[in-house]
Amino acid sequence: MNTVKNTLRSISSDLLVARRQELTDSLPLLDQVLRGSLITRYVKCGKSNCRCASGQGHPSLYLSSLHEGKTRLIYVPTSWEPWVQQRLDNFHRTQDILVELTEINLELLQRRVQD
Repeated sequence: MNTVKNTLRSISSDLLVARRQELTDSLPLLDQVLRGSLITRYVKCGKSNCRCASGQGHPSLYLSSLHEGKTRLIYVPTSWEPWVQQRLDNFHRTQDILVELTEINLELLQRRVQD
């Protein structure tokens, strides 16, 4: 973290403001974010003659997400995996951008730069 602060100190205020605008412009649409993880669960179908009865089970994709203090699992059909994965990626990108924006804003505050 100190290296980030030292790096920011060496950048002009104008460049920091420009970088902040770049980051703001690159934020994903906030209505297209999901927090959680895609996980694969192996579920047994219950048919006695199915291969899963004595094996690992059928793979099923789920979104695991914390909701009101509890882990929530939502089944994700295979055809929806890209849609869900994109929104999970958007969430992580948003978090990374917010961290960098915060560092820039802190540096600009220390310099007493307002815009």
